[in-house]
This record gives sequence, C-alpha cells and structure tokens, in this order.
Amino acid sequence: MARLHTPPVAYTTVAGQNLRRIESLSDGVFSIAMTLLVLNLRVPAAALVRTEADVGPALLGLLPSIGGYVLGFLSLGIFWVCQSTQFTYLEHSDRRLAWWHIAFLLVVGLLPFSTAFLTTHFPLRGAVLVYWANLLLVGAALLGSYRYAQRHSLLRAVDAAVSQALVRRIVLMQVLYAAAAGLCFVSVYAGAILLLLVQLNYALGLVADRWLGD
Repeated sequence: MARLHTPPVAYTTVAGQNLRRIESLSDGVFSIAMTLLVLNLRVPAAALVRTEADVGPALLGLLPSIGGYVLGFLSLGIFWVCQSTQFTYLEHSDRRLAWWHIAFLLVVGLLPFSTAFLTTHFPLRGAVLVYWANLLLVGAALLGSYRYAQRHSLLRAVDAAVSQALVRRIVLMQVLYAAAAGLCFVSVYAGAILLLLVQLNYALGLVADRWLGD
C-alpha cells in the first residue's frame, strides 16, 4: 500500500501568526521606553542645593528635562494607543505583519534617545529635527503595518469610515509634526511649542476629529 506523503509546509506560512505575542512584546517595549524617559531627569548635585533658597533655582534648571519627559511620554502614549487600536481590528497575522510591528518597535525604542538628545541640545534646530525624524519613522512603520494588513485581508470586517479614520489620524499627525519641524527654521522655540501642542491635542482630544484626525 502506497504511503501518503504530507506536502512540505514552508516556515514563512506559519510564522508570526500569534497576535497576542506581538501585542505582549509591544506592551513590554513601550513600558521599558516610558520608564527609560525618567532617567533623563537628574537630581541636582548636592553642592548646588545647600540652602532652601537653592531649591527653586535647582528645580527651574530641570524644566527642559521635565518638558522633554512629558513630551516623550505623550509621544509614546499616543503611538501606543494608535497601535492598540489597530490590534482591535486585526483578525489574523502573518510573518511579514509581525516584522512590520517589530520595525515599528525598533523606532519606538529610539524615542528615549531622541528625547534625551532634544533636551540636552535644545535649542539647536538639529535637536528638534532628530526628534521629528524619530516620530516620522514611528508613524511610517505604523501606517505601513496597517496598509499591509489591509492589502492581505488580515483585518476584521472594518467599516470604511473607521478605516479612513485610522489612516487619517496617522497621516495628519505626520503632517502636523512636519509643520512643527518646518517652523523650526523660523523659530526653534515656536517649532518646539507647536510640537508640544500637537502632542497635547492627540493625547487630550482638544480639537474635533474631522479637523485633526483625533
């Protein structure tokens, strides 16, 4: 009696299908990145704080680092919400989608560095542009992962309006980030303030979604 041979299965057809593992990895990377941000806050040296009168100036000296911490935390929170929203509508995964999200986490992991670079070298224009470039890469990877899922039927049945909202949010965020980066060539402070306002809007929903994709 002839044996029945099971056809070989390519590894690439079965790899990366566990969405829960990808989601768990993402949560871990975001948690670590958010924790690393606080390491940029340095306690003033004891030699600089000897009397009660020294406390105020010492804390004022920390304002750039505190601002960077808040900005970085907002950025990470915004992109975590964006990715988790995508996971809500994902029904399946495959190896390439898993690597899209790994690429996304690769550039997410750079945010503590770009935030530290910004706060250390501000108000140099290049420092703001480094931070903006990091945001650009994060947004591009997130948009790429969603577009890939769309093209390869990895999503649940998603209403067209919902799908448009998911894409619109990422695209408009990047447009506003680019506007803030461009404003830096006029005024570095104005560009940084606009960047912070954009992050506050997307964190707090200050402007209606029909205008800014919130």
